[in-house]
Amino acid sequence: MKEIAPAEVIIFNIWPYVDKLKSAKTVSKKIKEQELIHKIYRNSTGEFEHILLFTEKENNFVVIVVDRKKKKIIGYFLLDLNGEYNLVA
Repeated sequence: MKEIAPAEVIIFNIWPYVDKLKSAKTVSKKIKEQELIHKIYRNSTGEFEHILLFTEKENNFVVIVVDRKKKKIIGYFLLDLNGEYNLVA
């Protein structure tokens, strides 16, 4: 995965999907309202992107997986870098 600039990404609007995540209490209202994207990564074939959204916890992100060719969101997962890499928060 290669980090890319947000300006290279805008294929479609992810925020209606993020609104659903907010309703499910997966992301906070603040994240949705301020559209807080932490990083965006694209795979080597350019087919998929992982869009990392901030959460209230340090080193924890909601990752939205996007299929660029189909121009649709595949889903999301929670990424806890503290747990993944045994970091002390």
